[in-house]
Amino acid sequence: MIRTLKIFISLTLIFVLHRIVAWGVLSEQYATELNSQFSTLWRTGVTGILSDIWAAALLSLPFWICEYYPSTRNRALQKYLGSLLILIIGGATAGHQGYVEFFKFQIIPFHLTYMTDKAFISANGTSMFGPTSLYILALSVALVVWLQRGSVIRKKRALTTKLMAVVVLASIGHMLNIRYRINWFVVEPLQANYLESLYSNLGKKPTLKAVSSAESARFEQLSGATNLLFVKQATTINQPVSLSTSNSAANQDYLGIIGAEVERLRAKKHTIVLGLILSESLRDTDTGKRARDGQSITPYLDQLQSSGVRFTQVYSSGPVTRGGQEATWCGTPSATDTSLMRSFPDVNIKCLPTLYRDSKSIRTVWLHGGDQQFDSQLAFWTHQGVSQMVTRTDYPSNTPSTGWGISDLALFDKSAGILGDLSQVEGVKTLMPMILSVTNHIPWTVPTDASIETKNFVAEHPAQRTIKYFDESLDLFVKRMKEKNLWEGSIFVVAGDHGNLEIPWEDHYKNDALKWERLLSHVSVTVTGGIIETLRREGRLPAVVGEFTAQNQIAPFLAYFAEPNLSYVTKDQKLKIRTINDGVFMDAPLFQKSPWTISSDLNQYLFLPEDGLKLPKEKVLGGHIPETPTRPWLAATRYRAWLQLLYSGAKSTD
Repeated sequence: MIRTLKIFISLTLIFVLHRIVAWGVLSEQYATELNSQFSTLWRTGVTGILSDIWAAALLSLPFWICEYYPSTRNRALQKYLGSLLILIIGGATAGHQGYVEFFKFQIIPFHLTYMTDKAFISANGTSMFGPTSLYILALSVALVVWLQRGSVIRKKRALTTKLMAVVVLASIGHMLNIRYRINWFVVEPLQANYLESLYSNLGKKPTLKAVSSAESARFEQLSGATNLLFVKQATTINQPVSLSTSNSAANQDYLGIIGAEVERLRAKKHTIVLGLILSESLRDTDTGKRARDGQSITPYLDQLQSSGVRFTQVYSSGPVTRGGQEATWCGTPSATDTSLMRSFPDVNIKCLPTLYRDSKSIRTVWLHGGDQQFDSQLAFWTHQGVSQMVTRTDYPSNTPSTGWGISDLALFDKSAGILGDLSQVEGVKTLMPMILSVTNHIPWTVPTDASIETKNFVAEHPAQRTIKYFDESLDLFVKRMKEKNLWEGSIFVVAGDHGNLEIPWEDHYKNDALKWERLLSHVSVTVTGGIIETLRREGRLPAVVGEFTAQNQIAPFLAYFAEPNLSYVTKDQKLKIRTINDGVFMDAPLFQKSPWTISSDLNQYLFLPEDGLKLPKEKVLGGHIPETPTRPWLAATRYRAWLQLLYSGAKSTD
């Protein structure tokens, strides 16, 4: 027992030292947090040390077994049990390192539920147990060999020396792997540790203080809303249309202008396409000219932005793809902790497919090159009433792909073909596709069908090469849509599902203390398509909209033009005031100012980009955000109301 205790103490010290060094070396935020958030730092440090103690205990367990069965009679049991435990820990660790690539100590499984999620593992199988993580598994095998070759573990000094060498090498390799390959800088360094991951993934809901009637009344008084969550009536503005292309869209009836053009094309029997192209981790800073060399890695998207409308201040609902899907096609503020797909699939939020599931003239299509089982996507969108699902299984087995799915060129080529086929179906007047691309994802593998230019592109980070690949795929899609005569009657929103913290972050938000949060949640959004291009040429839409905008304003925007045969202009040329789908949406559409305080759910806190504030999640959930200033209180109260709706198991949003 004394021998195991020494090993346990030694491991704990090494893990704690590794945590301190990694925190200081890999994150420049260390100094800022040390000076300005001592209480948070202290709490994080204590929790992290508890995590290190737990991990040390796991590694010490095999050696406790070796001490517990010291006799010759139990030698085989000693060896096999010890070897089994070492291999399980080493295998789980190596797999975690490869397919999650997150900033945590290598021995800590990230999201334990994912360890048993076959779809998740399958979706990124090519990067699992890759070269950068095999050293962990190799070191575990070395420990097993040492264990098997010894008659019984008695040489305390030799054993401890070998074990410490293994752990030190693993720690050094881990930090080098993160620093030179991953370049992943987390917002809250090392806060997510083993104990927190275990706690959050056992399905325990955080303590939530319900919104009181007094708070609800105050919210409605301050915000002018009649409901904490839903925009009950979004209307056009009955006033003359300005031809200004200024950055202000708040006082212009751009929805009415677009709607009138949609109706004009409908009258000419054009198929209307109201599409969403959602790209993995496409930040606002990824488009246009880079500050360092003046070049662009997205020349085709740049062209769409120049002929369409670019929204420069759009923020995602959170840092995960499922949250981005739910925000942009359902209009919800969901994110990591409030995912409908994984945690609340039975709550009947009215997503776009739900609204039109009974319509014979509107078809919704979910097009994705990845595994439809991942994150329960298939079950969720089927429940929501998507007309047609196109996933990895719909492609030939030899289609170029990455660990995350079919290549973007194949995805966009097939998407254009399917939309062309659906446009020929009798009675179908409106198509509403979501094309979900995840090529721009760790480990940033460029598919074999990429152009020579993209394959040879010299990038500061591999993510820039995959963004360039997405861009050339987007160009192919637009050309195919034009060939099928579908581009003229289309409106497409090209958006990022969320941001990321990859380099070259030094070139962006240099003087912004919240650059980490903005990199993680500031997404690129472009409204394009033939309808938009026509109106831009006529000078009737702005080139840039600079107001702060929520990602979940995309869904009501697309819904605004979905219903056929709606007259937007009356005989006396006055714009008709209308509601959107009975008014049940969680935000106003694009081109209208959101009635809510815009926020992103970034795991440990709510980020308010317009106010430059971070609200600690524990204070938000407990209702401890002060009533003044008003805007943070409104954001926190609405977030509590949203969780309250989910936790209550509400079956309807009416």
